Amino acid sequence: MKYAILTAMLIGNVAMANAADLQVPSDAPYIVLSANLDEPNGYGFCMDTLGAGQSDLMQTHSCKPAKEDQPRSYAGNDTRFEYDEETMQIKSYPFEGYCMQALLTNTIAEFALLECSDHPRQKFVYNDADKTLHLNEDQEKCVVVGVETLPAGPWVKRDLELLSCEEVDASLRQWDIVSE
Repeated sequence: MKYAILTAMLIGNVAMANAADLQVPSDAPYIVLSANLDEPNGYGFCMDTLGAGQSDLMQTHSCKPAKEDQPRSYAGNDTRFEYDEETMQIKSYPFEGYCMQALLTNTIAEFALLECSDHPRQKFVYNDADKTLHLNEDQEKCVVVGVETLPAGPWVKRDLELLSCEEVDASLRQWDIVSE
């Protein structure tokens, strides 16, 4: 019995270590959730445009493998975003001049990919210490992924949401920003 418990603990620790070790196949730049959660390839969840290619709305999606000899504007690069610390914007890599913007109503918070501007809802603060992205105008709110994983063709996706940081598990709100 003692060995069975020890074996179960070791297997559990190996499973946790594997889930934490992302195997992101994308070329930088990209912004990926720090925890793999249940992405089946171990690629992690990257910020993404909704649907294939350029779109007005955003989500998270399985990070996509890099494709050789494709231009920067290649639609398959739609999971590549970069954080500009100086402007505090999350910028699309393939769709130059477009930035993530929070769309807020009394009951809904979504994210859109709109032309970069000085709009206050395009300003985000990245906290290196706890790996969170906050809306600058309301730093109690964090950019998080939804709890449900949905099929997306051969991949999976999750909603991208803006919620109170304190009310969301760390695994749903911690991001790695990879620039190189």
